[in-house]
Amino acid sequence: MSQWGKFFAISLVCVTACFGAAGHIVSSAHAKPVKSAAPSPSEVQVDLLRGLADIFSRGMDTLAGKLNHMGYSAQVYSTHGWQSVAQRIAQKYSRGHKDIVVVIGHSLGANAAFDVANALDRQNIPVELIVTFDATSPQPVPKNVLHFVNFYQENGFGKRVSPGPGFQGELSNIDLTSDMGLSHTTIEKSPRLHAIVMQKIADVVKKDLAKRMAAGKTKSNPRKNKPVADEEPPAGDRSTTAVMAATSTQGN
Repeated sequence: MSQWGKFFAISLVCVTACFGAAGHIVSSAHAKPVKSAAPSPSEVQVDLLRGLADIFSRGMDTLAGKLNHMGYSAQVYSTHGWQSVAQRIAQKYSRGHKDIVVVIGHSLGANAAFDVANALDRQNIPVELIVTFDATSPQPVPKNVLHFVNFYQENGFGKRVSPGPGFQGELSNIDLTSDMGLSHTTIEKSPRLHAIVMQKIADVVKKDLAKRMAAGKTKSNPRKNKPVADEEPPAGDRSTTAVMAATSTQGN
């Protein structure tokens, strides 16, 4: 073989090896795409608080059973158990277990839901959703609550809920006074309201997780640091709003 022939052969081998290595690198890069961990329902902690003497609020137990069946982690407490609820959430939060927190209460248990929220607010711990059924002595909603739904009847027990200083979340007052099929002792047992609560939890989880993922992407790419428009709720929230509107035109 001539000298030029040997040079050509060596060059051909080098080029083939280089392109082969590059192709291997590219294919390896695409073989393991980075994926966001999909949230599981068990990451949603739902704490339900019964009313007076644990007698008239058994709808909380029924709702907890439905939520557990859906895969959420739901537990029921008596009214005075609110401190245990707040302490457990705070302890898990301090250890880095930042579950999605949902608190639901009926009557005196609804009043206690405000105590939980305020205790967590003092520790700068967010609460994704609070749902109250006929709270008899509601407090202003603290600023750490992102979503609040209040089912009530103005029949001597339930009352409207108002936002507290710095509150910038979503507050829905659903007036059910005209619904003669409900009362203070049955409002938390309504399958119709249970369905609304379960849908609301699903919508809130979807919405807030989407915001967390968007915030993570913004941090990883500071050049695209643009505010996210929040004028129109996502499809999930629209469905919940529609259900609430069908329940009571006096809500919100």
